[in-house]
Amino acid sequence: MINFGELYYDHYSKFLGNPIDREVFKNIEEMPKIQILKYENVFEECLVYNTLGFSKYEEVVGDNIEVSMVVDGAFSSAGYILASTLFYCIANQMQMERGIAISGIENIDKSFVQKYNKGAVYFTEPFAFPEEYSHVTTKSEEKDGRILLAFFISQSEYEYFIKNGADKFEELLEEKNADPFHVSRESVV
Repeated sequence: MINFGELYYDHYSKFLGNPIDREVFKNIEEMPKIQILKYENVFEECLVYNTLGFSKYEEVVGDNIEVSMVVDGAFSSAGYILASTLFYCIANQMQMERGIAISGIENIDKSFVQKYNKGAVYFTEPFAFPEEYSHVTTKSEEKDGRILLAFFISQSEYEYFIKNGADKFEELLEEKNADPFHVSRESVV
């Protein structure tokens, strides 16, 4: 049996180096914990937050997935918000894939929303990373792993996404030349 924690950790090390910090989050005592590993010097002036342990919820969320988030600010809030959002997805048995958005960050960290005007987390395929980054090979009969990218979006962007779908939303971000890693960026809507 494959130790997916080791597999993902080795994958992260290959692309990101060694983590500079780690936080551990739990929702309910009986449930597996989710770790958030922090990496620096991957993207200029940004930290990369990677989950370790979300893949243990494969039966609940429909796939063997871990999540990366890149931010240029809100360093004290990003990990907690990401973990809380993922526990919400688990509790609601959401099938995790590209084109999922979770609103309600104000219920997790009201001061973050007031400061950055970002009220939701959006999940998509990783970009800005090497192409191979999003796929974690098991080299066995076990199902390969995947990595999704999460980033913060405004409430108006969330509403645009709900109305128009993932393709149109991502096209709009590209058209407006938005940098999703820039937490305090202006909303594109």
